[in-house]
Amino acid sequence: MAVITISRELGSCGDQVAELLCEQLGYCRVDKDMLLHIAQEAGVDTETILEKERNVTQRARLVSGEMTSLYRKQASAFEKRGALDDQTYEQVVRDTMERFAREGNAIIVGRGGQMVLSDWPTALHIRLYAPPEVRAQRLMEREHFSQEEAEYRVAQSDERKRQYIRHWHNNADWRNSKYYHLAIDTSRLSLESVVRIIVLAAQDIDQAGQV
Repeated sequence: MAVITISRELGSCGDQVAELLCEQLGYCRVDKDMLLHIAQEAGVDTETILEKERNVTQRARLVSGEMTSLYRKQASAFEKRGALDDQTYEQVVRDTMERFAREGNAIIVGRGGQMVLSDWPTALHIRLYAPPEVRAQRLMEREHFSQEEAEYRVAQSDERKRQYIRHWHNNADWRNSKYYHLAIDTSRLSLESVVRIIVLAAQDIDQAGQV
């Protein structure tokens, strides 16, 4: 079954699209909140994970269903200490995504899923974007930010995503279309149309895998 990765710009309605896809396809959502929940259940010091991401981007968002065993295996690397080494962090993220990809029926939001699973045969990589002014306007309406604050949040989020992908994936450009099967401007289409397009593409991948 397909695994869908979603790379979304702040204000591109990426979270809403992911939720609608989960509802329509019956997929589970893999994101930072899920990762931290599983890590906590496994007795992992989750602050070391967040600190590792903050060191790169000054922010955080990944996780899984039966990933508790994976984190327990890696427990010695996560024990409470000042820093988490890059190799361990990268391996945990990769192992998590690959396990979900093997199981299928998952939507991986953020964390460079399009890079980690770039060669995965059942993966569908989606990029959701919109013009900066549209994204800022959405934040103003949703969060009641001033225009200045909304524009700052949009630019700040873009920079953090750029830094994250560059750091973990050999200076890759997260906006390069070669990493995606579909790039959709959510300012031009309704969310229903965006979801319909992605569902059709995912169904094609599922059917191809059954041939």
